[in-house]
Amino acid sequence: MKKYRGFQIFKNRRVVIATMHSKEKVIAPLLEAEFTMKCIVPKGFNTDQFGTFSGEIKRVKSPLETARAKAFAALLDCKETLAIASEGSFGPHPESPFITGNEELVVFIDLENNFEIIGRHFTEKTNFNHQKVENLNDLAEFTEHIGFPEHGIILKEVDKDNSENIYKDFKDFILLKKKVLELLDKGKTINAETDMRAMNNSTRMLAIGLATKNLLDTINSLCPECNAPGFSIIQALRGLRCQLCNLPTKGVKTYVYSCQKCNFSCERNKLGTHFQDPTFCDYCNP
Repeated sequence: MKKYRGFQIFKNRRVVIATMHSKEKVIAPLLEAEFTMKCIVPKGFNTDQFGTFSGEIKRVKSPLETARAKAFAALLDCKETLAIASEGSFGPHPESPFITGNEELVVFIDLENNFEIIGRHFTEKTNFNHQKVENLNDLAEFTEHIGFPEHGIILKEVDKDNSENIYKDFKDFILLKKKVLELLDKGKTINAETDMRAMNNSTRMLAIGLATKNLLDTINSLCPECNAPGFSIIQALRGLRCQLCNLPTKGVKTYVYSCQKCNFSCERNKLGTHFQDPTFCDYCNP
């Protein structure tokens, strides 16, 4: 069996960060501190071709496939062997459909050693939202709710044939108000959305940073058999017992870890979690 040098195989190498939305601000410092890597952001690299949060281009692949496509495109663009890319998604919490969550994926690809290692972070701390705007009171309510201008806003003008005109990158309330009044005066239907692009959403940028930290933890997790980096979770086994009624819930009880090189696997308990909060129990909170 081949023995690997653990995370040492990534030390002091050049890594391409596949972004056009300033994600290097949270990703690069972590890679540089952990592995003394030299981080490169390709000039003119267009990640919008893989889909946009604002809706101009539909994302046709899954978040993981999209992040992977970004990484490979950046590798081809820069002719390097190491790349990192991220992709986010928003939707119902897996344990409570009434809570909206944000999952960030960070994919780390090494062509030289044939590794793909994934970092993840899921959080309920998101300002992902939308609202119909019929007057300035609606606008003021929505901007306050999402934290504008620290967090960006996107306006969508919906025509009778359901086609959309999209307006974004508003820097202050004066310009935003001017555009809304202009559209309202024309009798347009306006939908406002939170701008979820990383450079215009510090809440999401924080989640990307935490996903990158999870990636570093995963890289530093070495296979007990062959010492390969990226000994990681491939399956979550649910059935964590409720703290109040002691019945099994949808909460994760244990994880199955596996090595992508020698296929060794084992189960490990979820660290620091012994019981599920009754909020997520189908019996205590149906």
